[in-house]
Amino acid sequence: MNDLKVVLKKKNIPLVVDFCLEESVEFIVKPQAFPDNDWEFTMKISDIKTAVVAGMFLRENRIEISGIDQQKYKKPVKKSKEEEADEKPAPVKAQAHKEDKAAKGDKEETSSIF
Repeated sequence: MNDLKVVLKKKNIPLVVDFCLEESVEFIVKPQAFPDNDWEFTMKISDIKTAVVAGMFLRENRIEISGIDQQKYKKPVKKSKEEEADEKPAPVKAQAHKEDKAAKGDKEETSSIF
């Protein structure tokens, strides 16, 4: 069995307890020495399905797991609008050559509103 430890504020404890009761996950709650308002919540994970469901639950509720280096799991940086514009190729407009029109006998027409 593996243990999954998270540090919670008092207001988040009922949320995690409800999850553990619904998923039949054994857990232990201990107060931390410093700061006084944080609690160490340990879940006993027995199989891979429970681990995946617990991980999804914690991520959905933005609760971080203790002992994991968050720098390893950084989210990808979003590109700025300028970088996205540079990556997209400019649209190419199809233009008929004047020589082709002259060969076919077409004349260029100009029109004006007034």
